[in-house]
Amino acid sequence: MAADREPDLLEQLTTDHEVLRVRFSELAGLPLGDPRRCQLAAVAADALVRHLTAEEEHLYPIARHGRPPGDDAVDQGLQAHAALRALVRELRVAAADSTGPAGSAGSAEFDRLVARLVEAATGHFGLEEARLFPTVREHTAPVRLTAMGAQLRATEAAASAMPRPGPRAQAPPDELVAPELPWRERMHRRFRFGDSSED
Repeated sequence: MAADREPDLLEQLTTDHEVLRVRFSELAGLPLGDPRRCQLAAVAADALVRHLTAEEEHLYPIARHGRPPGDDAVDQGLQAHAALRALVRELRVAAADSTGPAGSAGSAEFDRLVARLVEAATGHFGLEEARLFPTVREHTAPVRLTAMGAQLRATEAAASAMPRPGPRAQAPPDELVAPELPWRERMHRRFRFGDSSED
């Protein structure tokens, strides 16, 4: 990439992959139970969702055109995106469930999901860079890739991450009036204990 031009689509996606890998390595470098893990996981998950959305809008439509018959790399990539999104949803729920009063994510489920997300995302990035990017570069004009790189940056800036669920709501207090006692029970209580008002 020359210093006087903007990165093209594939260069921008490779840069995004590197940024996400750095975030994931920072997350993996924090000790289990560290309160910053939850916050860093949320930031990384938001960035990952924005990245996946941008790839689906820009990379995958043009990647389909250059694939040889029978090559299912695009379908596998889209399936991996769906699996990554499902992991992000699970991670957000686990983070909401495991965040204690001090803000620490100490749940074993949370830590397991973080490890699965990091492994799945970094593996997916490697497959895209090895299988999709070379074919896209070979079958797409450099001018188009440069224009798509600018579109990608605009999409990533505007894309919103999936909303995160808040803490689980507690059931509202029961404000119903207790049912009235049957007539027989009321009479039994009245005459058994006596009522001083009738004396």
